[in-house]
Amino acid sequence: MDIGMKKLVFTFIYLLPVMTLQAATITVDDDGPADFNNIPEAINASEHGDTIVVKTGTYDRRISFDNMAVTLTSEDPDDPNTVRATIIAVDSNYSVSFDFEEGNDSIITGFTVTGRGIHCYGSSPTISKNVITNCGSYGIHGENDAAPIISENTISFNGQPAIYHCNGPIANNVISANKGGIAYCDGPITDNVISDNSDSELGRGGGLSFCKGLITGNLIAYNYASYKGGAAYECPGDIKSNIIVGNKSAIAGGGLCNCRGEIANNIIAGNRSGNGGGLFGCTQIRNNTVVGNSANGNGGAMGQCPGHVGSNIIAFNRAGFVGGVHGASSNSYNAFWSNEGGNFGSGAFAGPGDIIADPLFASDGHWDANETTDQSDDFWVDGDYHLKSQAGRWNPGDRGWIEDDVTSLCIDAGEPGLDWTGELWPHGRSINMGVYGGTVQASMSLSDAGNPANLNPDIDDANDWVDYRDLSLLTDQWLSSEVPLAEDLNRDGAVDFADYAILMANWQPEPPTPQPPVPDPMTWQTAPHATSRTTIAMSATIAVSTDDSAVEYYFESTTPGGHDSGWQNELDYTDAGLTANTTYSYRVKARNKANGVETAYSDSRSATTPPDDSTPPGPDPAAWQTEPHASSASSIRMVAAAASDESGVEYYFDCTSNPAYSSGWQDSAEYEAASLPKGTYSFVVRVRDKSPNRNTTGDSVEVTLDISSPTPDPMQWESAPDEVYRGGGTFDFWAEMTAAEATDPSGGVQYYFQCTTESGFSSGWQDSRTYQVKLGRSGQGHRFRAKARDIHGNETAFSDLLPAN
Repeated sequence: MDIGMKKLVFTFIYLLPVMTLQAATITVDDDGPADFNNIPEAINASEHGDTIVVKTGTYDRRISFDNMAVTLTSEDPDDPNTVRATIIAVDSNYSVSFDFEEGNDSIITGFTVTGRGIHCYGSSPTISKNVITNCGSYGIHGENDAAPIISENTISFNGQPAIYHCNGPIANNVISANKGGIAYCDGPITDNVISDNSDSELGRGGGLSFCKGLITGNLIAYNYASYKGGAAYECPGDIKSNIIVGNKSAIAGGGLCNCRGEIANNIIAGNRSGNGGGLFGCTQIRNNTVVGNSANGNGGAMGQCPGHVGSNIIAFNRAGFVGGVHGASSNSYNAFWSNEGGNFGSGAFAGPGDIIADPLFASDGHWDANETTDQSDDFWVDGDYHLKSQAGRWNPGDRGWIEDDVTSLCIDAGEPGLDWTGELWPHGRSINMGVYGGTVQASMSLSDAGNPANLNPDIDDANDWVDYRDLSLLTDQWLSSEVPLAEDLNRDGAVDFADYAILMANWQPEPPTPQPPVPDPMTWQTAPHATSRTTIAMSATIAVSTDDSAVEYYFESTTPGGHDSGWQNELDYTDAGLTANTTYSYRVKARNKANGVETAYSDSRSATTPPDDSTPPGPDPAAWQTEPHASSASSIRMVAAAASDESGVEYYFDCTSNPAYSSGWQDSAEYEAASLPKGTYSFVVRVRDKSPNRNTTGDSVEVTLDISSPTPDPMQWESAPDEVYRGGGTFDFWAEMTAAEATDPSGGVQYYFQCTTESGFSSGWQDSRTYQVKLGRSGQGHRFRAKARDIHGNETAFSDLLPAN
């Protein structure tokens, strides 16, 4: 084969799989020219991605998708006549089955399905724009976590619930006149009409039962339950922004029963039951308009709802006993008006912010007697539950804002702290009571709080900045005629230059967000490192403030036993008092000193302290800087030679002759033993470190000190002072005296003779116990006394004071 032929073959092989992936359109007609005359054979012949177009007719063979990702469609799913004329009618098993793990790309659309309905087993197909009717069992039956997308179908007149055990999204369907509407479905249920369904054999939940997902935007009307929950029973997900009207149950909860998610922004009107005409056994009831509900027994609006009931309007309800709220509940910031039989009963009381006031609806709604005196056939005629306001009320009929001559007390009267930011300005920065509170249809406040051009208000920020974010929101809706719309600042029904002018007139940009120092996150200049067995040092990178102030640093120990630095000016930190042979981790951040804006933490770094200290301080043994010496007659002072150890040191001055006078361990190298009795004392000093091991030096040289004075004590006279003339004339008179002989164990003794009348005649310390001093003339009466001391300086008391005569 030449090279050219090889290239041709290669090109063909390369393109072959591409060509086989081209989606095909397959036609089916039961009585005319087409690719097939029945649907099962068309599916068997299809490939993933194909479209099977079925012409009008009746097809009676069971359809199974067999895991094929194909679109099975009538000729025009958007034409009701085509849908009605393209019929899948099967009398046994299921009319249509998805039981091979089909996904969203397996699609059935534009058919009338009758007979046995659609079955989904462990699959998630797309079921849209079909009429599913007159099936003896379920309209759509799911098993094994089936999660089909169910949208824009009409499902009616089926012998069991229209949709059962399907966990995918259910949206924009009409579900009516079935033996049960939607049951045991856990996905979101949005924007459906669920009406005129009666409950299954369990007697619970005519419209919905045991559905766990979000239920929002639906019209749930005129459903019936022979037991409880005309509209919905045991649906624990949030129930928001629905119209729940005209439903009925025999025992409890004409509207909702035992629904314990958040129930918010709903109209709950004209429902009936034995007890709890509107709601029974529900919790978290917020911003609803609950009007015109009826109970034969207790609680026209609500019965036995034990949770929080707040920011609701509860009006025009009736009951045999308590038309308002019956049974203990936590009520606050609700409006009550014209509830037959009273507003509260059986443990329900008015709470903070509750008011009794006419809500001033645009129109009230009323009970129509149906031309009989029998209340059981009365029906509720809905009103318009927008609140009247002199500042502006949304009129859904004209799709515009109108001003009333009165203003409802329910405006701005909802619970403080609830999110009011969906309301259009003037919003008063407070949420309204009732169904429209917190939404774009909320009636306007007489308060001018806030900036009229702030299109993204923050519930926690009263600054009302208007900047490029608001301008961007306005331009995104430029020339839009959607109403009501926040960007339509002048409320004229269009977003245009008039609104742009209002925004510019209220331009108030938010100051730049304060920034942390740089670098951010913080970094290390010197990573943590051990500097001793008990210390780890580290340094942060020098940070630069962004607010023209200084920078502070914070070193955090993330290991138990380590210590944080606290905010400090220094970028160096040493963590002390650590345990030896232990790993500690740290991270560091910085902040501007003025505005306090912080960086993120640095990465974490670790250091390990050295093993335990087993070496005593030096010098070892301990030594004296100043040996023990008498500092007073009853005190001995001493100073140890300075010792050092990385963990710190303590000193112990041990009185070996009498332990009572030892120091105990102390930080100071100096010690003075005080209040000592006379006697001989011996001391040594030792030193230990402050590591956990408390390593201790050997003892110093022992020093013994005597603080006993010589005897006799007080001193005595052997020969009292005497005046003696030595023959040299008038001025040759002397004083002579002798002290008693003193003894002391230390050996040497000295004597001191003191003249108290003339200090110049005193002796000073001398070895002799005899003293002579020339006095001059006779008869001066000079007085003397004597004392002795030993070689340690221990002195006796003075002798008697005697004159030299």
